[in-house]
Amino acid sequence: MYSVVIPVYNAGGCLGRCVESWLGQTEGDLELILVDDGSEDESPALCDAFAERDRRVRVIHQANAGVSAARNAGIKAARGMYLLFTDSDDYVASDLLEKLGQCMQETGADLVLCGFHHLYDGADIPKLPGKSRVFTLKEGGEDFLCLYEQGFLNMPWNKLYRRERAGRFDTSLSLGEDLLFNLDYLERCEKAAVLSEPLCFYIQEEQKTTLSSEKRKDRLELARRICRETEVFYDRHWSEGREAGHRRIFTRYMNEVMDECGKLPADRGLTTGEKLRAVRAMAEDPWVRERGDEAVYRHADYRILWCFLRRRMVVCVYVLCVLRRAVVQMVHQVRRMR
Repeated sequence: MYSVVIPVYNAGGCLGRCVESWLGQTEGDLELILVDDGSEDESPALCDAFAERDRRVRVIHQANAGVSAARNAGIKAARGMYLLFTDSDDYVASDLLEKLGQCMQETGADLVLCGFHHLYDGADIPKLPGKSRVFTLKEGGEDFLCLYEQGFLNMPWNKLYRRERAGRFDTSLSLGEDLLFNLDYLERCEKAAVLSEPLCFYIQEEQKTTLSSEKRKDRLELARRICRETEVFYDRHWSEGREAGHRRIFTRYMNEVMDECGKLPADRGLTTGEKLRAVRAMAEDPWVRERGDEAVYRHADYRILWCFLRRRMVVCVYVLCVLRRAVVQMVHQVRRMR
């Protein structure tokens, strides 16, 4: 049986779509565990209504403790041999369970991951993890780095796990807890499989939340921790190519820095002066100063941003981010029109 854990917090407007996508699976041997994490809208009643309608649905009501705590509660309650996660505002293809389960059974893998549809402001951007393949952890250093670079290890919702090998999410973190969960799980794996099909639908709207300077600093500190722990994980399993591996892992950290810069133009909670100070803080970040040249900037916009960021040309960095956001919005507008 498959156990699907769905954290629910004020998800009244989208929960139905998510739940229906699971109840309509071509593989019907599943339990759906809805963890109501102290919702203040109609979500608790909706969860209970789904449980009354379909005996495969189970509901846990708890005080608000965050998504990691909700997932941990779902893991503890799960009864199935296999484990999956979904966020309540996303949904999945009707044959996801069938295809992931078949892949795990045929390959003997301990972990199966697939691609997904990134639905960004109405545009559908398919994200694929390269060709379908199977690799052992012992010999999979290059596969690990490729998946890490593409961000396919950063989330739990496009993966099939063996429940008995799953650990727990770190509830003390607000960034990177999903990656650390996956690294911890990989420690218990011998073989992993990649399925090059987009079977999940991940929905992302234009950034609406704002970050204070302190929270932005905390995010970079957490990103440094995640980077260090990933480098340690890599060294523990693949001693050869350590320098090149660290360079590729560190590139993800620099991508976090670039992404934070790129979000500033859309942040309506900050004045222009505050945004410029935020860029300066990132330019003066210790790791940016010490290791920034290690990163491999594959995209032209990041290479250009780095040229100015390393010279602390704060205004130029911000202007480039404004122009970059305008271009990205145009591209998504074109995609929506197709």
